[in-house]
Amino acid sequence: MPKFKLPPRLPFRCLGVAGLGLIGGSIAKALMPFDGLTLMAFDSDPDTVKEARKIKRFARVTMDADEFLSWPLDLAYLCLPVRRNVELIERMGRLKVPYAVTDSGSTKGPANEAALAFGLNFCGGHPIAGKEVAGFSHSKADLIRNCLFILTPDERFGPGQKELLWRLNNLHQLLGCRIRFISPSEHDRIYGLISHLPYLSASALAGTALAEGGHDILSWVGTGFKDSTRVGASPPAKWVEVAMENSDNLVTFLGSLINLLGHMRDIVGRKDAGELMALLDKISAFRRILAKE
Repeated sequence: MPKFKLPPRLPFRCLGVAGLGLIGGSIAKALMPFDGLTLMAFDSDPDTVKEARKIKRFARVTMDADEFLSWPLDLAYLCLPVRRNVELIERMGRLKVPYAVTDSGSTKGPANEAALAFGLNFCGGHPIAGKEVAGFSHSKADLIRNCLFILTPDERFGPGQKELLWRLNNLHQLLGCRIRFISPSEHDRIYGLISHLPYLSASALAGTALAEGGHDILSWVGTGFKDSTRVGASPPAKWVEVAMENSDNLVTFLGSLINLLGHMRDIVGRKDAGELMALLDKISAFRRILAKE
């Protein structure tokens, strides 16, 4: 594994990762080559902790959240499911931890509000990366390197967050990430539309196939069905939490999707090929923009 010296201007010398799942494990592995950075970790799963303790690059690994919170960290990087991130932030607030905190959750509003309420030095983040599988064993440094990375500052935190934002920006630039900045509320609106809604839509499509065709229908599927329902194979526990945390946006977007599907149903019922072509041609042109990137 190649090693890189951590730039002296970056003050994260001791970084703790809470949650060594797919994202947390990948973040930790992406940071391991940087010489001079002490890495510590917390996870509540015994098998994950056992596996992580085999990696000498971790200075400490624990299953005890209180032990993790007591360590002399410069930055706590929370990579637990979104609701557990919020609970840990509240716990940190009650303990008045002195170090900076960030997270990698798919929703930003609840964690941001909790950190603000407890006066933590916090700025949220979100790597736009993932797979249909979960767990430390599937984590890879390349999942994080060069990905789009969202930072979600909130001016209500005051000038202290600006310093943290600068540090987080530089940390993720070391990993080749393309950094963008948006507010927590705008993040949740955007990713509710282009991430959380697609998961529910893919699940609904697969669920319709199951309801109308049973399990045997899978013996007939091709790449189209596999591609369009791929994200629906993801472990649902994470997505249930995300949906609950971003419910207001999702209710709006699900309503829009239902309205569009209802419109399509009416057009098909009328056998109006011209109107269907016009509608699908507009949507197809929009989607093809991605193919050019």
